[in-house]
Amino acid sequence: MLGDAQSFQDVFALDMPSLKNGSEGDIISALESGRRVLVRVRGYDKLMLRGHGVRIGDETLLLNFGFGMTLPHAIISFALNEADFSPSDHVIELLFLYQASQAIMGEISRANIALEHERREAERISVTDTLTGLLNRRGFLVECGKLAAAGNNPQYAIAALDLDLFKEVNDRLGHAAGDEVLVAVAEAIRLGVRRGDVVGRVGGDEFLILFGGLASQPGLLGILQRIIERIEVPILLGSGTARLSASVGVARFAMSFDCDLGREIARADAALYRAKAMGGGRVILADRG
Repeated sequence: MLGDAQSFQDVFALDMPSLKNGSEGDIISALESGRRVLVRVRGYDKLMLRGHGVRIGDETLLLNFGFGMTLPHAIISFALNEADFSPSDHVIELLFLYQASQAIMGEISRANIALEHERREAERISVTDTLTGLLNRRGFLVECGKLAAAGNNPQYAIAALDLDLFKEVNDRLGHAAGDEVLVAVAEAIRLGVRRGDVVGRVGGDEFLILFGGLASQPGLLGILQRIIERIEVPILLGSGTARLSASVGVARFAMSFDCDLGREIARADAALYRAKAMGGGRVILADRG
C-alpha cells in the first residue's frame, strides 16, 4: 500500500492537531494504542480515512481504516474499475447503475422544477401589462372569471377610467414621458383601491377596475373620486411637469357564472364617454341595464 514510500508520513497527512507535528514514533504509538485517527492521503485532499491500527506482528501494523468519501467518489478519484474488485463481486456494477439512476432522477427533477418555473413565468407575463405591472386585458378578464366562478359576493361594480389631457402630455413632453405618466397613474390607482379589487390596464391610457363587496353607491363614488384626485396631482418628470385628470364611468351589476362581463364593460364605457363629454375629471354612473 505504501509502495516506494519510506515512512507513514510520505503517504498520509495527519488531520489531528495533537499529532500533526508528531514524529513517526508518536503516530505509530497512537495507531497501536487503538486510538482513532484521521488522516488524508497525500495528493487526494478529498479522501479522508478514519480508523486505528492493529499490531499483527513484530514489524507489521495493520491499518484498519474506512473511507471518508462515498464509494462512487473513490471510484472516480482513483480511476477504479472491475479489476480492482473481486470477480465474484458485482456490487460495483450495481453501484454504478444506482448512481446513474440517481443522477438521472435528479436531473429530471431539476428539469421539471425549471419547466414549472418557466411555465408560471410565461403565464404571469401573458396576463401582465409590462409597462405598469398591472393586469392586461386578458389577465383582468381571467381574474373576473375566477370571481364569477367563486360566487362568494354577487354585488360588483366595474369602472372604466380614461385619462384626460394625456395626448397633450405625449405631444408636449414626448412618448417616454407619457410612459412615465402611465406608470405613475397605475400606482395612483393601485394605492386608491382596496385589497381584493382587480385593476387592469386594457389600452393606451385606459384602465378597468372591478370592485366587490361595496354596500353603498356613495362609498363606490368616494373611492373613484379620490383616485381622480390622486391622478390630478402634478407629476414631475425629467422633461417637465405633467398635469392631467381622469374620467370614469361605472356600472353596478350582480356577478354570476353566466353574467355577460363584456356587456357590463360596455355600459361602463358608455358612462365614461358621457363623463368626457361633460368636461372630464368626474365619475358618471351607467344607466341601469
